[in-house]
Amino acid sequence: MQQEALFRKLSEAIISLQKQKDKPLRIAVNGIEGTGKTTFVEAFCAYLQEMALEAIHISIDGFHYNKKHRYQQGRNSAKGYYEDSYDENSFVTKVLVESQKERPHYTFATHDLESDAYLDLKPIKISNKAILITDGAYLLKPAFLEHWDFKIYLYADFEVAMKRGVHRDREVLGGEEATEKKFLERYHAASKIYLEACQPKEQADWIIDVNDFENYQLLKTKHKQDKIEL
Repeated sequence: MQQEALFRKLSEAIISLQKQKDKPLRIAVNGIEGTGKTTFVEAFCAYLQEMALEAIHISIDGFHYNKKHRYQQGRNSAKGYYEDSYDENSFVTKVLVESQKERPHYTFATHDLESDAYLDLKPIKISNKAILITDGAYLLKPAFLEHWDFKIYLYADFEVAMKRGVHRDREVLGGEEATEKKFLERYHAASKIYLEACQPKEQADWIIDVNDFENYQLLKTKHKQDKIEL
C-alpha cells in the first residue's frame, strides 16, 4: 500500500473517531527504535493539515529526564534506557490529561535534549477538534495506555530497524560501529524488555508493517476480529 493510500484510510478512521468525541484526539505512534516513527508522524500530520485539520505533532523526546537521571543505571544499560529515559508522569499530565480539560491545552516539552536543561514552558491552547499525534518507543506502557484514543504500532524487523537507526544516528554516536553497539546493548535491548513486558502489538488498534517504506502493509485494524501474529 502506498503512503497516500494508507494515510487516506487512516484519516478516515480518525475523522470517524473525531465525530464520536468532543475533546481533542490523542494518537500514539509506537514501534521499536529505527522504525521511522518520527518521519511517519511528520508526514501524516502534514497530510491531515492539508485537509484543514488541526493536527499537532508532540514528540515524547521533549519529556526526557536529564542525563544524570537517564544514566543512573549506566550509559549502556538497557534497563536504564527503558525505565529512566522519560518523565512519563509529566507527559501524561501535561499532554494526555490537560488536553481533555474544559479549556484544552498541552505543554510542548519539559526538557531540552541539546542543553540538558529542564523547561518551564507556557501551556498552548488548542481547540476541541485538535488531533495530537505522539511518536515514541514506549508509548503503550501501562502509564500511558488508558489515555490514548487511537494506538498505532509500526512493525519492522530488528535487522531493518537497526540498519535505519545506525544510518540515522552514526554521526552523533561516533560512527557506524559505535552506533550499532549502542543499538544492540541499549536501544534494541530495551525494546525487547518493552515487547516482553507490555505486548504493544496486542494493545494497538492498528499494526502497520513498515519494513518497506515504499509498500506499507496494514496487518491489523480494530475492525478485524482475528489478531495477526508477527
